[in-house]
Amino acid sequence: MFPLFFVIFLLLLFFFYLDIRPIKRLKKLEKGLSYKVKIPQNIYRYNVAIHIHTQFSRDSLGKPSDIKKAMEVNAIDYAFITDHDNDNYKFFEDERTITGVEKNTPSGRLLLLGNKIPVISHPNNFEFDHYRWKGEFKEDHLYEIINIKDAIVWNKPLTIATLIKNIFFWPFTRNLLRKWNSLIPLETWSKLYTERAKKLKIIGGLDIHIKAVYQEHTHGILIPSYINGFRWLINKIYSRKPIKNKESIMKAIANGNLYLSIEGFEGDFLCTKNGKVFLPGEKVPSGSILNISAKKKKTLKMIKKDGNPIKITDKPAFTFKLEDEGFYHVEVFEYDFRLGNLYFGFKPVAITNYFEVTK
Repeated sequence: MFPLFFVIFLLLLFFFYLDIRPIKRLKKLEKGLSYKVKIPQNIYRYNVAIHIHTQFSRDSLGKPSDIKKAMEVNAIDYAFITDHDNDNYKFFEDERTITGVEKNTPSGRLLLLGNKIPVISHPNNFEFDHYRWKGEFKEDHLYEIINIKDAIVWNKPLTIATLIKNIFFWPFTRNLLRKWNSLIPLETWSKLYTERAKKLKIIGGLDIHIKAVYQEHTHGILIPSYINGFRWLINKIYSRKPIKNKESIMKAIANGNLYLSIEGFEGDFLCTKNGKVFLPGEKVPSGSILNISAKKKKTLKMIKKDGNPIKITDKPAFTFKLEDEGFYHVEVFEYDFRLGNLYFGFKPVAITNYFEVTK
């Protein structure tokens, strides 16, 4: 009896640890921050889903009608379809879906958004040779800093353990994907990006494939589903003018005017100086004010310069004056609770494109 009780206790302890990991020790760096935030109101925002596979890919079963339904449910303004080695989705395009392609090249895996914008895809996946990027990190390419599929395969034992934990907690949470974003090694991937390609603009890719379908009606049961998948990772696009066509949204993406939202994060990251507003991905003059706000509670925000943290705070909104030349971006992490400088359940919810500060 005692050994069985002990085994059950160890299993519960293990599942509890999996639910509150990762655990991060961080000291706040708040000197120089101000809290008089003014988020510009004359900026337009759009939700964009990127790197989606349909029935025209050899390993996916999703239909165009499923994508359109998921866009409607999740208020997605534009979706980029990138099937393997073909652009057959173009025959089903509407004003809010844009067809491209995903293909292997001598340099590695490449997305072509709208068959125009080249994206280095799977740059953090070193498991397969055809994913490994062997070419140059050219500044006219975008960099897929987060790919959901790569987060799952990055640490397979941890992914499997997390799924088992979620199955165990299912009667209480009703959520098999509970805290799935704890699997994204954002700090590691951000460091790789800074070391290899920090002058490239970033995007985030869902890389979603539908593997099973039960469909008696127009919209059936999909595993995984586009409706749920479109909530995992959204490219939040900024624009100074209303975007009314595909060319404009593609230009905003190519310019890097965006941040990546994970698990429904809502916030703002905009620079201002002398009444002028600067968007992520743009050059900003020294002395500009970076305005940051986050609606989610229990979030830790890191301002990084050339990949190194210079400010860390859990304040919901604040500003910071960008004086020194360099590449600045913001990473946001959610946590469950903290004890002193220890943050439990530390998981990413946002990362911005960089602001390049110049004199």
